[in-house]
Amino acid sequence: MRWRRITAGVALVSILSAGLVLQNNIFWVRVLTLALLLSAVAQSWNLLAGYAGQWSLAQLAFFGVGAYSAGLLELRFHIPLLVGLVVAIAITALFAAVIGYVTLRIRGHYFALVTFLLTVSLFELVRYFADYTGGQYGLSVPFKPGTDILMLQFDNQIAYYYLAVVVMLIASATLWFVARSRFGLLLRAIRDDEDSAAALGVRVLALKIAAMAISASMAALAGVAYLATYKLMDAETAFGIHNSLDPVVAGILGGAGTLTGGVAGEFVLQPAIAQVNVQFGSLPGVASLLYGVILMLAILLIPQGLLRLAKPGGWRRHKQSVSARFRRPGSVAQAAKEPANVPDSSKEAAHDTQL
Repeated sequence: MRWRRITAGVALVSILSAGLVLQNNIFWVRVLTLALLLSAVAQSWNLLAGYAGQWSLAQLAFFGVGAYSAGLLELRFHIPLLVGLVVAIAITALFAAVIGYVTLRIRGHYFALVTFLLTVSLFELVRYFADYTGGQYGLSVPFKPGTDILMLQFDNQIAYYYLAVVVMLIASATLWFVARSRFGLLLRAIRDDEDSAAALGVRVLALKIAAMAISASMAALAGVAYLATYKLMDAETAFGIHNSLDPVVAGILGGAGTLTGGVAGEFVLQPAIAQVNVQFGSLPGVASLLYGVILMLAILLIPQGLLRLAKPGGWRRHKQSVSARFRRPGSVAQAAKEPANVPDSSKEAAHDTQL
């Protein structure tokens, strides 16, 4: 317990100090800012998939809905971004609840497929209504020199870095609160055995809709912060096919069902993608290829995620598990079909709320 708190404290201090240490290196400040914003989206995916067992491919779409809602409120009705942030979160949560009411009756890979089709549909809708959304060129908000808190505009790039830190902390705190609540316990019961939970009187559909609405709100918060930071949101960023895999890959890589899995995954994933783009940016599709390779390796080699390797004895158990999997005939193919495992026992679940 103590070493986990020390590790979390060191990680937080490192993140807070990184902005000051790297303030003269704009490239890495931007990379880490993006990692922090996307870690909030990965944390939202972690809530819905890691704790509720609903493997959604629409988390980045909620990120985009939040950004477009706040941007349109500013451009059409001159509502400041900080005020529009609250409205955008409410709109996104309501949108997710409506979508969830229809789609959360479906289970497993069918649900994942439906959420993927939702992302593709939103991509086409944004391009079709180009007069309002900017189409393929994206939605941009005006920038005025100086600092304006209501407009979430700052004259220093480091300020946007710390805005992203705040967004990540809010998303992580939300996940922590849910994980330690009775609501989170019921979500884990649904994840482990939905039929048994329903037989015991758990309102499965209502809880899953609530989880989807909360996770969408977390993603929308990151989307508005992204719009404030970069002044632009386009269809490819919000609803692109390979971008929609980002929170999934980060969540699996860090550890689905752990409190900081999304953050850990993004802080591995985004610097790796940045370096690949620097070295091989002229080659099309490199980032998509990297997403696929990392996802495949994570599912095959570390299905429990990086954070669970840090548990006492975690590395030893991991080596035994991987060795056993690759020794058994046909086990590699079976492992590729299975999603990243999340803990089934209450003891493992309670431990992961500390990570």
